[in-house]
Amino acid sequence: MLHEAQPGFMTSWPREGDSMSGKREQIVQAALHLYRSQSICRTSLKDVAEAANMPLGNLYYYFKSRDALLLAVLDSCERELHTLLARLESLAPRIWLAAYFDWLIQSAQERQSLSCPFGSLVTELRAIGEPAVSRGAEIVARYQTEVSARVAALEGPDPDAVFLTVQGAHTVASMLDDPALFQRSIDRLRNDTLT
Repeated sequence: MLHEAQPGFMTSWPREGDSMSGKREQIVQAALHLYRSQSICRTSLKDVAEAANMPLGNLYYYFKSRDALLLAVLDSCERELHTLLARLESLAPRIWLAAYFDWLIQSAQERQSLSCPFGSLVTELRAIGEPAVSRGAEIVARYQTEVSARVAALEGPDPDAVFLTVQGAHTVASMLDDPALFQRSIDRLRNDTLT
């Protein structure tokens, strides 16, 4: 397993390199947690303020509107993805994919959510007609491009099929609330892709 070969390499979803100030970041992380756990539609700015331990008026000091907060959340997602990709950048495709498959399982466990950390937000943005959907779609497209490029370098399975299988595993396991199904799906995909 990769963790044994390179201790501490992928121990958690990276958060380094964040350029936001403390209170602003606190708000964004509270919003992101709520959006992922209870959806964007069911999360009010008041909910975000309470989760960030501040009065609603203070939240408005940092974010003038819900749209501004949504864009900041998407910026945070993009920084997280950039940090992850930068950490993996120098690895050979097979090791990159092994680290990616490890991260999929670990990320789901840490977030206590089987949904895709990017795709679920973008799907909801599209469903509710948010203008920020194009910004979110750019993040998912970058994510898909990076995964597909590594799979293509192995000259094995169809690169897009691997990414779509991951997304399908996220969706079905989330619908059924079945972490074991997600684990089995990713393990099978790892086996099919890397052996």
